[in-house]
Amino acid sequence: MEDFSFKDRDAQPGTSLLRTQVYEYLRQQLKEENLRPGMSVSMNELMSNLGISRTPLRDALLQLQNEGFVTFLPQRGIRINELTQTDIENMYEMLGALDSRILLAVFDRIGRRQIEQMKRLITEMGKNLEKRNFPRYWNLNTAFHNVYLGLSTNKLILNHINILRQRLFEFGKKDWSLKRKHVIHREHLTLVELIEKGDAVAAADFMRDQHTILDLDAKMSRSAEGENA
Repeated sequence: MEDFSFKDRDAQPGTSLLRTQVYEYLRQQLKEENLRPGMSVSMNELMSNLGISRTPLRDALLQLQNEGFVTFLPQRGIRINELTQTDIENMYEMLGALDSRILLAVFDRIGRRQIEQMKRLITEMGKNLEKRNFPRYWNLNTAFHNVYLGLSTNKLILNHINILRQRLFEFGKKDWSLKRKHVIHREHLTLVELIEKGDAVAAADFMRDQHTILDLDAKMSRSAEGENA
C-alpha cells in the first residue's frame, strides 16, 4: 500500500470528515488492489501510513466491515475478505431481487430517451468486448443498469445494489469468462426488447430469474425454453 498521510493537509479535518476521508481512501486502495483479498493488515501499520489516530481508522474499518469488504481480527488488525463461489452466488441472487424490484417500481418512468441511452451503451459494450477492453466493458455494464436505477428514489435499496456491484465487479471477481461477457451483452438486448414491449413483469422476471443466474448451462437451458415456448 502506498505511503499516505493526512498530516500533510493544511487544515486538520474534524473527526467525522477524517473518518470519511479514511474510508474513501481505503475503498480506493481496495479498488486498485493495493489491499488484496486474503491480505491481513495491522491497525498499527495503517495508523502509521495514514498518520492518524485509532478512532477514525476504526470507524472507517467498521463501515467497511458492515459492507462486507473486511473482517476485524482480534488483536491483529483486519483481513481483506475473499469472495467464495457461494458468496458470489448469494450476492447475485440478492442483486437480482433488488434490481428487479427497482425495475418494476420505475418501469412507467422509462421513456424513449432512457431506452435509446441503454441501446447506445449496449453498442459500446459490444465494441469494447471485441477490443477486449474489459475494464471499460464493466463500466458500461454499470452505466447500462444505472439508466433505470437512476430513476428510483429508494436510497436504501440503491445503496445495497451499489455495494453488491462494487464487491462483484470492482473489488471482487475479475476473471469473468469471455463467454459470460457475451451472454451478459445479449441479455441486455433482451431486457431492452422487453422494456420496449411495455411488459414490466416479464422484464423484472427476466432480470431476477435469468440475467442474474451464474450457471451458464442453466442460462442457456432457460433461454432455449423461452424460445420454444
